[in-house]
Amino acid sequence: MPNNIEWMAQWKSTEPLTDPWMTGGRLHHFSSHALLLILDGKAIWNINGHRVQVSYGEIIAVQENSVIEVIEGGNLDLAGWHVQFDTYTMFPDRGEMEKYEWHVPSGDTYQKVKLTGGTLASLSLHWSEARSPDPNAIRVRNQLLVYELLQHVYRELMEEEPTVEQGILRSVDYMQQHYEQVITRKQLAEIAGISPWHYSRKFSERYGKPPLDYLAYYRIYRAQEELVLTTATSQDIAKKTGFEDAHYFSRRFKQLTGVSPRNYAQTLPQRKIVCLSPLCAEMMIHLGIIPRAVMVTPLLLPEHQHELFDTYQVKMLEVSQYELDVERIRQVQPEWIVGNFWTEEIKQRLRTISPIITGLNNDVEALLHQLAGLFHREDTAHKLHTQMKMEVNTAQQQLQHLVQSASTVMVLRVEPFGYRYLGGHSNGVSHLLYEQLRLTLPQPLQSGEAWFNPCSLDLLAKANPDYLFVEKRVMQHFSAEENMKKLADSSQWNGLEAVKNNRVFLVDTRLWVDGRGIIGHQMILNEIVNSLVSNV
Repeated sequence: MPNNIEWMAQWKSTEPLTDPWMTGGRLHHFSSHALLLILDGKAIWNINGHRVQVSYGEIIAVQENSVIEVIEGGNLDLAGWHVQFDTYTMFPDRGEMEKYEWHVPSGDTYQKVKLTGGTLASLSLHWSEARSPDPNAIRVRNQLLVYELLQHVYRELMEEEPTVEQGILRSVDYMQQHYEQVITRKQLAEIAGISPWHYSRKFSERYGKPPLDYLAYYRIYRAQEELVLTTATSQDIAKKTGFEDAHYFSRRFKQLTGVSPRNYAQTLPQRKIVCLSPLCAEMMIHLGIIPRAVMVTPLLLPEHQHELFDTYQVKMLEVSQYELDVERIRQVQPEWIVGNFWTEEIKQRLRTISPIITGLNNDVEALLHQLAGLFHREDTAHKLHTQMKMEVNTAQQQLQHLVQSASTVMVLRVEPFGYRYLGGHSNGVSHLLYEQLRLTLPQPLQSGEAWFNPCSLDLLAKANPDYLFVEKRVMQHFSAEENMKKLADSSQWNGLEAVKNNRVFLVDTRLWVDGRGIIGHQMILNEIVNSLVSNV
């Protein structure tokens, strides 16, 4: 069918991403075209044979007959919607309408689009505003949603960068993929599709240094990672990072870092470090290593961490939730970046700024030992871990009667998009409650393997915990107030034993989820003990 033919989209359904989207191995077949909007968390999917990481604030467009397999279901709070639609073309002269064969605008089998915070806030109104009982008004709202999402999909194509810029980006990508090989300026210019002289000028305008200097820095960053994270020799590292001559590698390395490769690893604690999360920065401070800066989301930063960073003069780089400002990090001129990344694209961009340490554990105890090993602070970590074990042992003694009685304890999260419960087989507060303190999760919830698992009001009623902690999820651009009200007004809520016996305790996202470091560990334990012991 010709590309210039006029067509229309017809909304078919809007469904939330429920349990099957969080279960590895599950297949989802689409009989219609679909737009999947990710409003929270991240996951890894196989979309029509392509491994794709999806995360907060993205639209994924797929055409009919697509298949999505869940590879990793998103232990980090995956939430969102999938909107299905059909496409038709009209023939007014014949008074007929036929199915239109729509394709993803990018020409691929799927398309991924990143939205801004303001756009997400606007889209959220579709679900948060009061629904009209008029079926015509509902149809209009659903049609508007389809076209608004499609508008963002098509807008990305209209905002493509100029050809020269694309060529330079292709050359940078080539450097990153082949830095261990011999690379010449002429070769890079050919990849960019412009003359060597024009390429060098344009490259220097964008990156502040000639292309081969940029490549040298990138190679040295990778060499720094090898020296800190592996036991490889300098000679092997030189070859692995694109330096054919080990002596030239050592000379160039010292020129850019100030020390020889042999002595570099021991200088790591003194380097200018940027942490990508408050938890990572807090743990490093307790190990005696003071980061230069840390990325924080003010809305989610616990007061105790804010005070800690102020005390140690750690610069706080403020960002929106789930966002990471690469340019602000670049301005700090870090010598190392430490933390995990939401997307592979962000990781690749940060690798052009400095060496990185990633793949960090989200569990406090495991992260403590991981960082201690990297910075040679094992003795300090052992003392901190011993202190945390003593705090847990004290809490165990105070809660012994609850453990022996097998009284059930549940953590319910109220979100802008529904409800979830804290599973019993994860890390963080889950590990603290159900493994270390040995408290009992209600039987109907024990199959939940994710960190937070979807929870209907009927499942809440079946769980019927003796004690209930409630977290009203804090998120930028979205509010959980409406679902809190629905919960409080429901018959399921009012029938709970915990509600009848006044054993419901509100907890703070900033502490229980985002603030469980060394300090937060003791604060959460105190909150658990004070709530459960005083309400026996």
